[in-house]
Amino acid sequence: MAQNDMNLDQVYEKATGFRPYDYQRGVAEEGLPELLRIPTGCGKTEAVGLGWLYRRRFHPDAEVRAATPHWLVVALPMRTLVEQTRERFKRWLEQLSLDIDISLHTVQGGVGWSDHDWRLAPDREAVFVGTIDMLLSRALNRGYADSRWNWPMSFGGFNNGTHWVFDEIQLMDVATPNTRQLQSFRDVFGTALPTASTWMSATVDDRLLCTVDRPGVGSIVELSDHDRHGSLSRRLEAVRTIEEIELPDQKPEQALAEELILRHKPGTLTLAVLNTVERAVTTWRSLNKLCPDADVELLHSRYRPADREAHTTAALSSPGPTGKIVVSTQVLEAGVDLSAALLFTEAAPWPSIVQRAGRCNRDGTQHDAQLLWAKPPKSPPYGEGDVQASEEALRSLAGTVVTTNGLQCLDVHTSSRITPIIRRRDLIDLFDTTPDLSGNDVDVARFIRDGSDRTVQVAWREIDNNKPLGKSTRRDELCCVPISELKTWLRKHRVWRLDHLSRDHRQPWMQCSASDLYDGIEIVLDASKGGYDSEIGWNPRSSEPVGVIAPSSSGSAGVSFSPGDDIRVGDDPASLSDDWYPLAAHLADVERECAALLRALEPGGLSPEMNRAAIVAGRLHDIGKASQVWQDAALDTADEEERTALKARGPFAKTGSRKALRFKRRFFRHELASALALMSEGSSALGDHHETDLVIYLVASHHGRIRLSIRRPPEESGINDTVVTTLGVGPGDELPEVNLGGSTVPQSHLTIPAGHDGYERRALALRDRADLGPFRLAFLEMIVRCADWRASRDIQASI
Repeated sequence: MAQNDMNLDQVYEKATGFRPYDYQRGVAEEGLPELLRIPTGCGKTEAVGLGWLYRRRFHPDAEVRAATPHWLVVALPMRTLVEQTRERFKRWLEQLSLDIDISLHTVQGGVGWSDHDWRLAPDREAVFVGTIDMLLSRALNRGYADSRWNWPMSFGGFNNGTHWVFDEIQLMDVATPNTRQLQSFRDVFGTALPTASTWMSATVDDRLLCTVDRPGVGSIVELSDHDRHGSLSRRLEAVRTIEEIELPDQKPEQALAEELILRHKPGTLTLAVLNTVERAVTTWRSLNKLCPDADVELLHSRYRPADREAHTTAALSSPGPTGKIVVSTQVLEAGVDLSAALLFTEAAPWPSIVQRAGRCNRDGTQHDAQLLWAKPPKSPPYGEGDVQASEEALRSLAGTVVTTNGLQCLDVHTSSRITPIIRRRDLIDLFDTTPDLSGNDVDVARFIRDGSDRTVQVAWREIDNNKPLGKSTRRDELCCVPISELKTWLRKHRVWRLDHLSRDHRQPWMQCSASDLYDGIEIVLDASKGGYDSEIGWNPRSSEPVGVIAPSSSGSAGVSFSPGDDIRVGDDPASLSDDWYPLAAHLADVERECAALLRALEPGGLSPEMNRAAIVAGRLHDIGKASQVWQDAALDTADEEERTALKARGPFAKTGSRKALRFKRRFFRHELASALALMSEGSSALGDHHETDLVIYLVASHHGRIRLSIRRPPEESGINDTVVTTLGVGPGDELPEVNLGGSTVPQSHLTIPAGHDGYERRALALRDRADLGPFRLAFLEMIVRCADWRASRDIQASI
């Protein structure tokens, strides 16, 4: 049977072995709704995942298939949910024979994934499953764990041609209303390709969804009566008995461990959910000291990737004959498919209690399941009023048998919080990715996570000459650490962050202070000072040396350089190759790739002239490499006897050496030379094009250094032979005539214009144009840059 010949029932049966519920059928046939309000364990992920796949690949109406965004982005609040959700998508794609055609990406800190993987094929259908901080930061043009120079590519990709799904929104806190705002901005400013969003949860607080720019909720899907009384009824009517246990003020974790062992039944799962990692670790230690027959596992969010995978696998595997006791935190609060015969939870806000209760007798097979709870020693990380309201509700249920439906229907007070809300002006400001004079950037953490929940990504390295060894951190060595705890660590230890202005390309690090820490930043600690072990994860009490994770030999397919090579203002690793690549050939290849991407994506939100601007920018983007400064640096990487012959073959766009370019003018940026040439005599190469300013912007921005302004790095002043330069371009500089292969760009004077004709004025006007705006402009940036990368990947075919 051909793929497109399968109906919805056949798609579900092949992917999952089951037919869709009524509400899942409605999602697939009528479209993903704005709000999906469905109880836990009833197939929300299948509804949106298989619903999107059906509409994109199997729907009988070709117009529906074409109108369905080619990317599905599933944002989740916790890493454990990401790993489980990814495995489900992987299985569905394999079962439907779509795993070759549709890419599957895992977007979270500390995984072997790079944005490079999609940037070489932005036109390919793809599913992205990741944590809300990693995904939302990319949509806000401040991608965590990504190079600042590449942020605009993600901004263009994740805001155009994407259907976003936000799952377990009650756990996303600050992020939920800001994702609502962001979708409103897409609707207002316009996008190159249709982009929509779906919010879903079993416990939805409508106050989170009503924002200043999106006050109402559109389409809503809930369970039908047929679903409630049909095959889902066993889950919905699953029962558990509520019981409070009193824990002493002294050593409450030890008392809890004794209670868990006493009540645990062989062959079953006992799950304990604590409100803080510290109390979870202490409970786990106490359990191990008591040496129970059951296996004891610890799971939280503060592990390096390999250790987290091992702990997650151990926690989620089926219990053996003696059973299993899993001690965890909020990471198992939602979405994770566990069914415990005995569940303990500390009192927490009611939506969290309902979600945790969903892990107790989740499958409805336990007739004597118990839900134990206790008052926490203190309320953080939750508000005291919300915790007290839950305590009162739980006490009112003491000794009663309750169902999932019964818990969800209880009206329990939760406070309405005032959170930072992104406004239109904020988004406009975030379009500018120019760092400040210290190399820092606007922090978007306030729009993503509560201040008390902000974290950094930490790696452990060997230290040499007061600096960490190696270049930028890799995701397989990163561990999530609360900023508050790292600040305490800083009182006695040194830590480092990347220095984007460093002269040292091998160790581009600078020591940082507590004031330098912000959400998502990558930090390096001295491995010899401890702070981590594989059992507990982040452990500031440990002084044992931490094992350094060696870099993997594998990298992103088709990419000739590492993201860690492209850190500083003057870095240009993409120009290094194994063959000397003529400039005219590269320009023709990039022009061709731009046209191919636009044909494949068919951006209906762009005018033909805008599309043409991207193609022309592809043809002209690297003309600045004809500069004597760039060509001299390129030839200097060759052996002395080769240089004379090479000069006759130039100019080149890529060197035939892997040696780093060393410009006589430090910080030289060839894209600035390209743009300035097109703003002077070289403008004749633009012909009768109506979008000349757009072409110039796309040329200038194709490495992410020059976007809304042309700024001289602080260290550039006075270092280039007393000549005052800006990004290596000085007064009186000229660009020689450039042969494009059939036409030429005339010799051009390189002068940075000011005032009315200035570059900044032109760039800001493009951003603020009603028919262009930030999202469409970033999409075009992405097209040119991805085309450049694709042409560089396929260099052998062009030589």
